[in-house]
Amino acid sequence: MNRPSIDWVEVGPRDGLQSWPGPVSTPAKIGLITGLLDCGFRRIEATSMVHPKWVPQLADAEAVLEALQDRIANLRVLVPNRRGLERALQEGVRNVAVTVAATDGYNQHNLNRSVSETLDEIRELADRAGRDGIVVDASLSVAFGCPYEGQVSAERVTEVARALADAGIQEIALADTIGVANPAQVEALFQAVKEALPSVRWGAHFHDTRGAAMANLLSALETGVSLFEGSVGGIGGSPFAPGAAGNLCSEDALAMLESMGIATGVDVGRLIQVARGLERTLGAPLPGKLHAIEPAQAGSVPA
Repeated sequence: MNRPSIDWVEVGPRDGLQSWPGPVSTPAKIGLITGLLDCGFRRIEATSMVHPKWVPQLADAEAVLEALQDRIANLRVLVPNRRGLERALQEGVRNVAVTVAATDGYNQHNLNRSVSETLDEIRELADRAGRDGIVVDASLSVAFGCPYEGQVSAERVTEVARALADAGIQEIALADTIGVANPAQVEALFQAVKEALPSVRWGAHFHDTRGAAMANLLSALETGVSLFEGSVGGIGGSPFAPGAAGNLCSEDALAMLESMGIATGVDVGRLIQVARGLERTLGAPLPGKLHAIEPAQAGSVPA
């Protein structure tokens, strides 16, 4: 009998590093991505084709991708606009991600335009990418709460998601960008969007600002969600979301899922070693828990 399984998108190299205060060298980024690929991740969000003025940490996007051409099929790149898509195509990228917020307040801070304007651009981008056979995934930011507008209704999230689906996007991740969600809210929102748009493959992206990310993952899992995003060591957070903590920690969550009998396709022991290496590279403690545990105390997870 086959075990139940989930898919995990590792976003540490992009979402994790984008707001890191100190510069991270290009070789260090390449080494991190290579190490993550060797853990078994089938999809890694490697970088973003954003203008260096807005996210200086990712100014070396082309250099990173050029060094990883032999594994480009497993890399996803965030593209904020048409120019970003063209840059990604020049590097041979076959999977891109777009993002739009559920609120105009956050969208203006993150992308400097309204939700409606961003959706218009995504439609053009998705059409252009589709002609070249490029897979486009979407992230719907602040789906559970906004730092500028407060609570976000399920109706609003569904409205924006419907526009993405109408643009031909088949995979949409709901993001708790500032980490305000609770398990009951997660269950209710995923049930609502799945009922409204049953053909979409739904993913979940949680932040651990209030320590609820793992509980929220379990709630999403119980609604049938099988696609999740997280970052090695639990690093990350949007520079445009004041007070947001790091992402759901990949190795912590994957170790829990494996212990529950859920197949992840990831060598968690090896991932723990990657997290420890990243901590040494960054020269600062990472938010995750499991990488800090001595091997003898880590139980059944080889570290």
